[in-house]
This record gives sequence, C-alpha cells and structure tokens, in this order.
Amino acid sequence: MPELDETDMRILRAMQADGSRTVTEIAEQAGISQSPCSRRIIHLQEMGVIRGKNVDLDRRRLGFNMLVVARVKLNKHDRPALEAFRREIRAIPEIQYAVLLLGGFDYHLHVVVRDIDHYQALVQDRLVTLPGVQEMESSVILDVVKKTTALPI
Repeated sequence: MPELDETDMRILRAMQADGSRTVTEIAEQAGISQSPCSRRIIHLQEMGVIRGKNVDLDRRRLGFNMLVVARVKLNKHDRPALEAFRREIRAIPEIQYAVLLLGGFDYHLHVVVRDIDHYQALVQDRLVTLPGVQEMESSVILDVVKKTTALPI
C-alpha cells in the first residue's frame, strides 16, 4: 500500500465527494495551495490510487428503467473456461458489474436494461449462449437503497 499522509487523504476525500471540483476547490478543502495540490493529485494518479473520474448518469432519464441481478453457474472452472466467459461478459454493455464468487453460483452480474423485453432478448440472445453457462437465475431490483463507489477513508 502506498504511503499517504493526511493531506493526501483530505485531497482524496474531497475528490471522492465531488469529482467535478476544480484543483483550486480541492486545495482549499485540503488546506494547501493549488500548486502542491496539483502535484499531489498527479502523484496519486501515477501511483494508481486515483484511477480516473467517472460521470454518474441517471439511467432512468436515459431510458434504462430496469436493473437485474443475474447469477450464473458455469459447467467448467478451469482457467480457459473462466477466461472465455470473462472475455464475453466484458463485451456486453448492459452488464455494468460482474464479480466471481465462491458459493452456489460462480458469477454475480448487475445488468441494466430498458425493460423486461430488453432483458428477455439479452438473456436469450447473449447470456445463456455465453461459453460454459450451466445455470442462470435472475432477480429484478425493485429499489436501490444505497449506491456508492466511495471508500470509507
């Protein structure tokens, strides 16, 4: 883990709270001047602590009215089978989040779609045809109670 001091942490907290802040605003919140703040941000990026800045789009305003959790069980678990599956799911834009699990299912996918017809087509045309899929189970998300990428720093 990289060595970070309290000033670095204040910078990271400010950026994490609002990624659209200017360097001047971040520096002010961190209690340092703009130039050292800018140098620290560049250093944090070079170290890989800051990996990028994202825009949080409102999915509903863009017509994506449904979220689904899909759990997938594979019929093989060797490295080539896992890599083939991973490669394919990375190419499906509706899959926003995919994790490999221990337990009853192998993968947990968060999928965003316009409606149930969109999801049905995605399942039939793409998901069940993925390499190695043995079983799939889906749940529709009714309400997002908490959504954050913020780390508790």
